[in-house]
Amino acid sequence: MVTSPCNNSKKCKGEIFYMTQTEKGQKKNTPQKQSRPGQRQQERLMRLERRRRRRLIWTSILVALVIIAITGVSIWQYQRITTQQNAARAVQATSTAIAAAAAAATATTRDCFVSPAGTKPGNIYSSVATPSAGPATAPHITGTIVTLQDGLKYVDIKTGTGPAARKGSTVTVEYTGWLASTCKKFDSSYDHGGQAFPVTPLGQAQIIPGWNEGLVGMKAGGIRRLLIPGSLGYGAQGSPPVIPPNAVLIFDVTALSVK
Repeated sequence: MVTSPCNNSKKCKGEIFYMTQTEKGQKKNTPQKQSRPGQRQQERLMRLERRRRRRLIWTSILVALVIIAITGVSIWQYQRITTQQNAARAVQATSTAIAAAAAAATATTRDCFVSPAGTKPGNIYSSVATPSAGPATAPHITGTIVTLQDGLKYVDIKTGTGPAARKGSTVTVEYTGWLASTCKKFDSSYDHGGQAFPVTPLGQAQIIPGWNEGLVGMKAGGIRRLLIPGSLGYGAQGSPPVIPPNAVLIFDVTALSVK
């Protein structure tokens, strides 16, 4: 409140005048802007909350990515280990099967060539008459096995008489052949009417090497069983479809004559 002088002292005497003060640069009668209590603090807290939520979201995303990566690696490792185990089992099964087959083939070859101990020999070659057909399986025999340096083996079932066959001789024979792996017959001269087969000259005849070597020493009337390895038989090419590649062969050969 401020008093103002009055020109007319009589009229203005005792009167009081109210005047509005103004500040420089402020409009008259304009109310001043006031801030709400705690507004800045609330805005700050809201900003902090938004930041916390963003950090939480990113943390959740990172954790999810880590879990996905760990799960993927675990699945890959499981599949790799399972594949390795299956491959190892397959190799072991194959090795076992091969070993079993080899053992069976060895036993079969041994039993086809020379009968197990205590087996009664067959009497198919005791008859004077010529057989009408070769035996379907190798007859049981016993005897002393002779093994040559190249792997050829033979047993003299019956010893003949007269001069022994040597390189250059002519040996007329009857024969029956079996596969050592199965003991099954694949050919026989008896199946062709007992037609004699001449081997000449022995050592260079157009026959398998095992015969050129294995008939040396035979005498007329003698019977010899030959065990011929694949290298001295039909070799890697075999004689399809009867004789497979590298087949071990067994022959019973009867020498009808030696010249």
